[in-house]
Amino acid sequence: MSTHGFVESGMRHVTRYRAYPSHPVEQRLFNGFARCSFVRHWCLETKVYRDSCLPKLKEEYPELKEVHSKVLQNVVQQIVHNLIALRGLKAKGRKAGKLRKKWLHSMIYEQSGFKLTGNRLWLSKIGEMRIELSRPVPGRIKQIVIKHTRAHKWFVAIISETPDTPEPTTGTRAVGIDLNLENFSTDTDGVVFEHPHNVRKAAKRLRRAQRQLSRAVKGSGNRRKQRVKVARIHEKVENRRNDFLHKWSRYYVDNYDHIALEHLNIKPMVESLESKLRGRSKAILDAAWYKARAFIQYKAANAGTYVHIIDPAYTTQDCFICGYREKKDLSQRTHCCPVCGYTVPRDLNAAQNILKRASVGWGTPESTLVETGTATPPILAVQVPINETRISRL
Repeated sequence: MSTHGFVESGMRHVTRYRAYPSHPVEQRLFNGFARCSFVRHWCLETKVYRDSCLPKLKEEYPELKEVHSKVLQNVVQQIVHNLIALRGLKAKGRKAGKLRKKWLHSMIYEQSGFKLTGNRLWLSKIGEMRIELSRPVPGRIKQIVIKHTRAHKWFVAIISETPDTPEPTTGTRAVGIDLNLENFSTDTDGVVFEHPHNVRKAAKRLRRAQRQLSRAVKGSGNRRKQRVKVARIHEKVENRRNDFLHKWSRYYVDNYDHIALEHLNIKPMVESLESKLRGRSKAILDAAWYKARAFIQYKAANAGTYVHIIDPAYTTQDCFICGYREKKDLSQRTHCCPVCGYTVPRDLNAAQNILKRASVGWGTPESTLVETGTATPPILAVQVPINETRISRL
């Protein structure tokens, strides 16, 4: 399967900023969350999923008039979208639950009800707040999302649109990437990115904080404070993971025109008995392979780069040179073909197989590399620390 890194219409951009609302504005935001949660619960109870019900609902509950009309409409529309998604999962034969009541911690302003002037953001029925405008907003603003996190921080996500579309690349620089647990990734050029192990690094602090949380009295002020501390540790782990994935994906999008990746099915890998017994499930989830692929795909869409997603079956077992298939245990880190003698690190062999399979997608016959003797020779692995200067930041 091959996905092009460009679209025909205008490009959408999402930029995220830290927000600092005053105490009165913060209280109005919390009240808005409560009103939105009420509308969601009412729709789920009555099974009415049309925003045409809102005018009558406002007459019955006048406090709903304290929230901008577009915000409440988006609450109803989100329920509809969620129901469609659940219906799609059931149609595919997958287990899908039902929508449940939950407290909302975000509001969506669309098309109207907001105004951004410098670093000041005004929201209808809420007021004005300062945001940390760390980068300019590209294009025309289409949507504003204001969110409150469990770590008691406020963020604003601005969705904007630009009319320009990226030109598809005409270059031929290609790379195959193998994602694994020994290191984070190995590519066909021999570049190895070390696994950041964010969860492992924070495990000791997290265990200590969670023990203190479990010992605190329920409903007490100390428990509320400790819950925020635990949330901030989780937030720091997520921030470190995203920072690594942004740098990793930026490196490949900036340096290559064709990027080949595996279509990994994460769920069975995590839930398998072998992964649980060997303790690999946590490492697989910490690697966030699906998010890594998503980061590369959206950056490639903005750059006009091609991303090729291929079937991962037997990429590790097959020899890149002769195609001989040999089962390998995870402890076997070197590929040594008993037929042709090709010897390289197993992850490098897998990356070369990924690129060979993907090359069929852009017009190169699958057998060309083998038959013409132009197969990639053994390459020494090169460790790339994440703070390497050639890996640009966002």
